[in-house]
Amino acid sequence: MQEITLHEAAERAHQTEIICRLLEVCPNKITDADISALASLLARLSGSVASFLIEEESKLVED
Repeated sequence: MQEITLHEAAERAHQTEIICRLLEVCPNKITDADISALASLLARLSGSVASFLIEEESKLVED
């Protein structure tokens, strides 16, 4: 997986939050195809943030 910076991780976490809020606010206006696309996007965004945080935590534990 490609390395990301703290700033990029924060941006991706923020984008994930916005998408989740969109799903909360207007669930009836989103098609099944849109939900599938959003789920894929959420997985990519949150996965990279999770990987970054796990890697950073392991660096802290090593020190």
